[in-house]
Amino acid sequence: MDLPPLDIDLGKVSHPWLEELRRIAPDSPTGQKRILSIDHPLVYRLRISSQRGATWVDGDVVWLCAVHRREEGSDDDAFSWFADLHEQGDLLPNDNDHLRDRAEAAIRLHRALTADLLRLTDQAMSGKGEELASDLCGWLPCRLLIVQSDGVEEIWCALSVMDVDNNFIREQVRDLLFAELETYLEPVLFEARNDWPRGERQWFEAVRLGLR
Repeated sequence: MDLPPLDIDLGKVSHPWLEELRRIAPDSPTGQKRILSIDHPLVYRLRISSQRGATWVDGDVVWLCAVHRREEGSDDDAFSWFADLHEQGDLLPNDNDHLRDRAEAAIRLHRALTADLLRLTDQAMSGKGEELASDLCGWLPCRLLIVQSDGVEEIWCALSVMDVDNNFIREQVRDLLFAELETYLEPVLFEARNDWPRGERQWFEAVRLGLR
């Protein structure tokens, strides 16, 4: 298979081996047999028909490391091949694999934050004039207020510069979310503000005002 682009989560690709991996992942390695040709780390086997797979559990991630077809009536060839890959340093995930995993995690977080922000926006649209507050994904504090005045909608959005545990959040995370909000509400014109229409803007909030 060609490597899909970053917007496709490898863990959700439709493929028989990945479907089998998803099936066993919640309990892995419970119920799986070790590949005895590899002493360390502990690598486990999967089976689909005449093929064998090698899996490795790294924290909360289960990796499918390799798949090989066995010879008729024997498992030895697949497991010897896995052992050879391991000796060469090619069986376990490498730096590129871990980078891909981190990139996909960042994309999943952005999508989840965006979905929460847009849901909050829809709620604010349904109750104009009512200020709403929520921790997006239980992580990023946000306030929204939509005011209708003389045929113009004022869309006020404040995103915290710190998460719920008081850790600073990268500016790019907020910029991307503001961009998603702007796209969702088009046509709209946004600007950065240092105030809040009802009460004070908190020092830890980045505020945008959109007009449409």
